[in-house]
Amino acid sequence: MSADIKEDRRVRKTKKALRESLAELLLEKSIHHISVRELTDKADVHRSTFYANFADIYDLYSHVEESVLQALKDIFANAHDLDSSQCVIFLLSYISENKEISRLILGHTVSNSFFNCIFDIFSNSCIAYWQKVYRVNVPIENLKVYAKFLFAGYLGVIRDWVTNDCMLPEDALIALITDIDKYFERFISDKFML
Repeated sequence: MSADIKEDRRVRKTKKALRESLAELLLEKSIHHISVRELTDKADVHRSTFYANFADIYDLYSHVEESVLQALKDIFANAHDLDSSQCVIFLLSYISENKEISRLILGHTVSNSFFNCIFDIFSNSCIAYWQKVYRVNVPIENLKVYAKFLFAGYLGVIRDWVTNDCMLPEDALIALITDIDKYFERFISDKFML
């Protein structure tokens, strides 16, 4: 195995430790009150390693947001080609694998602009799916209202699941969300099918 691959793995592992440690600390206090020393101690990473990867705490936080947004883009990129339960499975798997970051992101401490980015990813995916499957041809603004309604429901259910330490089994939650999604799709179909 080459040194580059090992280094890449090492760097990924270090960045993941820093992201998770930041997420844990942000659940306890504001970003303004977190020091690099506190973060690196928690992540068990040397300060020089931190500074080799990030300019400061805010740069790391920006990296966290970017990595979450990229993961969501990847999940929803082909959602219009997936069964709704498959999409939910991918989303819940990501959340389960990134619990601390998910608690942070699904909490109330993130910026409106970040939530707007998440909504845009979700909304664009829903609208693309509805247009493809149901040949919906109505103003995008109308479809965004339906997508926002659906997004708020998903967000509320998933936020509750994460904050309650995923008490409901994942497969049970997938079944419930999929059922709700099917009813909503039936509404879209009845309302807009040509």
